[in-house]
Amino acid sequence: MTAKVFRLVFTGAASALMLAGCASISPGSTGSSASTADTPSLATASAVDCQAFAKRMGAYAAAQVAAEQRAAGGEVAPAAPSDPLAAASARAAEADAGDDGEDAADEPQTRATLPLFSVAPRDGRLPIGWQPWTINRNKTPTRYSIVEVDQRVVVHAQAESSASGLYVPLHDRDAGMVRWSWKTSGIIRNADNSHGPREDSPLRLFVAFDGDKGSLPLKDQLMYEMARLTTGREMPYATLMYIWGGKRAEGSVVANPHTDRVRMIVVDSGTKHANEWRCHERDLRADYRKAFGTDPGRVIAVGIMTDTDNTRSNAESWYGDIALD
Repeated sequence: MTAKVFRLVFTGAASALMLAGCASISPGSTGSSASTADTPSLATASAVDCQAFAKRMGAYAAAQVAAEQRAAGGEVAPAAPSDPLAAASARAAEADAGDDGEDAADEPQTRATLPLFSVAPRDGRLPIGWQPWTINRNKTPTRYSIVEVDQRVVVHAQAESSASGLYVPLHDRDAGMVRWSWKTSGIIRNADNSHGPREDSPLRLFVAFDGDKGSLPLKDQLMYEMARLTTGREMPYATLMYIWGGKRAEGSVVANPHTDRVRMIVVDSGTKHANEWRCHERDLRADYRKAFGTDPGRVIAVGIMTDTDNTRSNAESWYGDIALD
C-alpha cells in the first residue's frame, strides 16, 4: 500500500460507520453477515494491573528514545533492554529514525512503531507521526492535545458534539499484542453502540488490517467501490476497534450493520471505573478471530477517537502510550 492509502484508510472506515449504527453479533457468528441478537458474543477480559503495566511501558519508552538517539548519532547508555517489548521498541525506533522519507512533504510516512505520547514536548503539540483524521468536513473536530496529568504525559481529548481522531500509518506488520492505557471522566449516558443515531464513545482505539478484498462477498466489494468513488478514499480490508461502552457488557463484540468489515470490542463499560486509569493488553490475532472468524492480515494503521457527534453531548478523556509487539 502507498502512504496515500494509509492516510485515507481510517477515514474510509469512518465513512462506513457514518452510514448507520452498530448491531451486536450473535454468539458464535462467524459468517459474512452481521446480525442482531439479545446476547452478544463475548471476548476475553483484558484489564491488567496498571502499576506493572507502567513499569513495562516505561522500559518500552526508554528503549525507543535510546534507539532514536542512536540513530541520530547521539550518546546513550550502552545497556540493551532486556524486556522483549522494549527490545522490539528499540529496533522499530531505529528503523523509523533511519527512514529518509522521500515524499514526506506530500504524504505521511509509514512508521515501524507508534510515536509515544509520554516523550512528547510539554507544549501541547502531538508527537510527529500522529496524523489528524477528519471524518467529515461538516463535523466539528474533537480537540486533542498533549498534557501532563496524574504525573504522566498523555493525550487529552475534548469532544463537544464532535468527531475526529488521530492515527499513525504503519509499515505492514504481523498482528501481535497491543497495549495501552486510557481514562475518561464519564460515559456518554445516552449513547448506545448498537444504535446508529446514538453510536458514540468517549474512548476508541482502532487497528486497521490489510487483506484480499477480491475474496469478499460481492456486496462488500461494491461497498468498497462506492466508498472509493464517493469519498475518494480507500477503506481497509478490516477494522477492529476497542471501545469504552456505556450499555454493553465488557467483552461484547459489536458490528456495524452496513459493513461486516468493522467490528468493535467493549473493553471497559459503565461508570464503575470512570476517572480511573485502565490498562489493557489485547491479543490482536485472537480478537480478530473472535470478531471476524478468520485469521488477520497485516496491521497497517492504528488510531484513536473520542466522538460525541451523534448524541450531541460532551466527553473528556485521556489516552496513554500505545504499544505494538
